[in-house]
Amino acid sequence: MNRQNDNLMNLLTSDIEPKISIILPIHPETPQAESNLLTYKNLLKDVKKDLTYNYPRREWMTMVDRLEALTLDRNLWNNNSNKALLIFANSEAMEICKMSHTVLAKEHVGNTFLVQDLLLPEEQMDRPDYLINISRDRINIFDVDTMQEVELAGIHDKFSDYYSDFDANSNLNSGSYGGMTATYHGHRTKSEEQQKDQMIYYQYLDKKLMELHQGIGYTFILAGLPEALDVYLNSYDNDKYIAGIMHGSILNLTHNQLSDRIQEYFAFERNADIEKIKHSVNSAKEQNRVINDLNIIDFALNNRDVKSLVSFNDGSSYSVEHNILLIKSLINKISCRVVYTPGDTSYPSMNAILY
Repeated sequence: MNRQNDNLMNLLTSDIEPKISIILPIHPETPQAESNLLTYKNLLKDVKKDLTYNYPRREWMTMVDRLEALTLDRNLWNNNSNKALLIFANSEAMEICKMSHTVLAKEHVGNTFLVQDLLLPEEQMDRPDYLINISRDRINIFDVDTMQEVELAGIHDKFSDYYSDFDANSNLNSGSYGGMTATYHGHRTKSEEQQKDQMIYYQYLDKKLMELHQGIGYTFILAGLPEALDVYLNSYDNDKYIAGIMHGSILNLTHNQLSDRIQEYFAFERNADIEKIKHSVNSAKEQNRVINDLNIIDFALNNRDVKSLVSFNDGSSYSVEHNILLIKSLINKISCRVVYTPGDTSYPSMNAILY
């Protein structure tokens, strides 16, 4: 989750009840838009039933009106970049979180929000904005969400546009004659001159990409053949705008193949993050710094003895007790992560790593 979202954090840490959580899968295909809306209406009907049985009407009518108004927002149900929506609300506020992973439909009314889907590795990763394929004298830029090729304002995507004297198609020498002596000026025929042009262009790209990162916050995945990508990375591999690397050119891939490649990239990053989380739990366990009892964890959180909190489950259940501890860790600014491990019961469901 984005902890810089002050409105969301204020809502999640609010003491005002009842607290409503609606967890909704989104099917992006156009024919499924009505299905998305129908699922939401059914969940909202269950929410109203829970509220009617357990809370005075005056405590939730305004909140339900806001939730019902969402049925008129067609963009919410037709947005093909979302796989799920998490809707949190109480009488003070409402927040909608768009998820990139699939969920099971669920609603909950009570004294806590169900936040575990916000804390999965795939939702914690900073998603890059663009994928750039680097060649020797040009780049191709793709939007990561749509996989469509785009242009970024202010960036020359060809060296010939940046350096107008450069002629990529010329292999000729130009000659000027004075008396009996001919003086020749070689025009991009030597490999060292091509390498010089390459380095000039890469230096320009690095400057422009850094400006976009510092000014707007853009980050990029870089791809390309080794003779271009490796040369670029030899000089700029530590720059903050580089979010990841995809080895190999992507220029001859179809749209579907490119989408598959980017999904493979994100799956690899997610799995690497999960292994890192497991390693941290295992290492702390060897040092007797892990506790699993929920009551003891709650006591340790209150005493600020917890360094991080890790929840493992199969992704099909939402323990209220677990979510209360997760929210408490958010309030205390303690690192908390949730990992879905269906079929793997080798880890306790809740792990608090102590200092």
